[in-house]
Formats: sequence, structure tokens, C-alpha cells
Amino acid sequence: MALPDCRLPRTGWGRLIVHRTLPQAGKPWTDTGRYHDGRELKNRPPGETRVVPPPPQLVTLRHESVTTFGTADDGRLFFSERGGILSYTAYHYVWREARALALSPALAATPLAKRPYPPVTGASGARSSQKAARSA
Repeated sequence: MALPDCRLPRTGWGRLIVHRTLPQAGKPWTDTGRYHDGRELKNRPPGETRVVPPPPQLVTLRHESVTTFGTADDGRLFFSERGGILSYTAYHYVWREARALALSPALAATPLAKRPYPPVTGASGARSSQKAARSA
């Protein structure tokens, strides 16, 4: 996500335009030999974007983050200390610390709290919460 793809008003809901993904697969499994390869969005035709409406609280956090930390050289909002792409392990390290600060010990110990996203189940790739919603 790069700053030019964000509409972040001073108040109210924002608008994020997602163009592509940079999944981390590892050097042996990418076409370029890098840890991350740019990909089109899943289940979308090539070149299509996805618009995400962040709520006012997240828009405020984005403003504060850009003011405090700036952006990576290429405009990305999320980046490592050296300006690189965040790794899978960095997300898990931060999630582990946030989980300990924000959740009760009993809730932090649950299997669902151990990952920063809902588990994917089944060949369709649908998340457990999506399957439950379709069943209801």
C-alpha cells in the first residue's frame, strides 16, 4: 500500500486502492528469485483494483503514522527499519507482543489468537468465518 493510493481525509472514512500483492514465498519458489513476487489480486482480472474503505479510526492512525515515520522511498506505508518489505516473521513478532498487551492471558492462549488472521481452511481458500457466514 503506497501513500498515493490512499484517500485519507482529515475526518470520516477513507479510501485505499489496492493494485497488487507481494506475497512472501521464499527465494526458491518465486519467479524472480526474491522473497516476494508481485502478483495480481486474487479472483480479479489482471489490472483490476480493490477499493477498501478504512473507518475514521484507521484513517487517523494512518495520518499519525505517516507524520511520525514517513513512508518508504517508493511511498509504501508499511516498511521495515531499513525501508524494505515487511517479512512474515515481522508480522508474527509484532502480533505476539500486541496479543500479550491487548488480550487477557486466557484469550491470548487460544489457537485463534496465535495468528494475526483467521485460518484458511479447505481447497477453496475460504476463511472459516466466510464459511460460517455462508452456512447461516
